Amino acid sequence: MSLARRAGVLAGGVLLVLGAAALLTGGADSQTRAEPKRAQAPSKSTGKASPRAPAKAESGEAAAITAAAKALADGKVEEARQLLGPIPAGKVPRGREDDFAYLNALLVEDGDAHGGSLAEYLRAYPKGRHRREALLAYARVRYVRGEYGEAERLLSIFSPGVERDFTGRQALVQLGLSQLARGDALGALQFLHSCEGDLKDTPQAEAYYFAVSQAALRANRPMEANEALRRLIANHPKGEYAPQALYSLGVSLEAVGRSGDAAGVFRQVMQSYPESYEAARVRDRGIRVGPAPPLGPLALRGGFAVQIGAFSRRDLAESLARDLKLAGVEDVSVKQGSEDPPVFRVRGGAFTTRDEARALGERLRRERGFSFTIVPR
Repeated sequence: MSLARRAGVLAGGVLLVLGAAALLTGGADSQTRAEPKRAQAPSKSTGKASPRAPAKAESGEAAAITAAAKALADGKVEEARQLLGPIPAGKVPRGREDDFAYLNALLVEDGDAHGGSLAEYLRAYPKGRHRREALLAYARVRYVRGEYGEAERLLSIFSPGVERDFTGRQALVQLGLSQLARGDALGALQFLHSCEGDLKDTPQAEAYYFAVSQAALRANRPMEANEALRRLIANHPKGEYAPQALYSLGVSLEAVGRSGDAAGVFRQVMQSYPESYEAARVRDRGIRVGPAPPLGPLALRGGFAVQIGAFSRRDLAESLARDLKLAGVEDVSVKQGSEDPPVFRVRGGAFTTRDEARALGERLRRERGFSFTIVPR
């Protein structure tokens, strides 16, 4: 099973790159911090500073681990796997065991085994350099499986008011989403409000305000959703969440009885993002920007779908399918393959063009960290 087909079980390409970057830098939360530079002692014979000894070259295995982390940070997953593959566990250089185990956990190809590998890393290295990144990735695995309470428990080490790095801020958003998916919309909204100081004016602000808006909508607080969405759109007019934010703003305006304003926002979605998944949802509402083109004999909806996951266990596939339906994805199905043992593929959407299908896939990648492939229906 390819890495792309494991979609939804890996914590997304962003976490892969972050994990590899942490390996290259020693980890944002590494226990072994770099020593501050010290002045070179003068030579007794000359009184001048002694030249610094050249850095010791890495061993073959250590160099391969470093090269694999760099390849992964560059998105070259197969190259990273090939670099690590020949290294037996007994040949890992002393001091690099943590890095080697974490990299291998990130690179496990089978979807079912990925979560187990992350759990094993956390068990073996309870104070490892990459513990926070691994916890976030493992929590997302449990989230995708529909185990929202367990995801929330794993993320409980992250707290509002103290998170200052990318991993911590991402974890706060994911923690709020886990509470929301568990059904506690009001609790999720209160928690996300408590995180505003950590997340506003950061690279995660766009995802944060979108999460706030979704919690507010589910908590039946459309005015709060309006406020979060307006702030998101004002600060990130061309951001990754812009189509979703505009569509959600239309929904929240409808909820407060402003159907005329909502229709205007929905038309703006179609005008600004005509190829987006949200534009397709607006069309499904019967809203049109201009005269509808005549329906030709071959213009049949449903030629393409998005595959978001492939599993060897039906229960995991069905759990992901339920999560996608809660996220508003239409035409979700679980397809059993003819392999032995069978593979259960999770697919969503029914689109006329590949571009429309890709719009849904990109939305899921941004919102949930899922990978995807476009397949014929």
